[in-house]
Amino acid sequence: MGMSPTGGGGRNARPNPVINITPLVDVVLVVLIIFMIVTTMMTRTFALNLPKEEKKDAAPSDNDMKPVVLTVDKAGVIRANQTVLTKLEVKDRVIRMLAAKNQKTVFFDAHDQVSYATAVEVIDLVRAGGVKSIAMLTEPIVK
Repeated sequence: MGMSPTGGGGRNARPNPVINITPLVDVVLVVLIIFMIVTTMMTRTFALNLPKEEKKDAAPSDNDMKPVVLTVDKAGVIRANQTVLTKLEVKDRVIRMLAAKNQKTVFFDAHDQVSYATAVEVIDLVRAGGVKSIAMLTEPIVK
């Protein structure tokens, strides 16, 4: 901020303040440029990969539409869609069932009286077979 004396060199002459706006304009323009650059970088986009529609001439059968449901009843018997399996068969059989139905998710349900260790063991067997997605059923279907 500069000072300039007012006219006349008298005793009562006081300096008159004068605002230098050049630094103010410089700072405002720099801040404007920064905001312009930052706002273009803040726009967020995301890629959406939609599955490609498969064209089938024939309607899918009811068997193809049913999900793979793995159940353990209170006796410890393992079933995959009502087919009784042993612990040795679980890995291979469930993977083949998923491949035949072109699905990726196995639905799992265990009876309330089955021990936690047994239920986790069956889930581990399915995961060891290569299944990545296991959904736990909340409504009981095992009696």
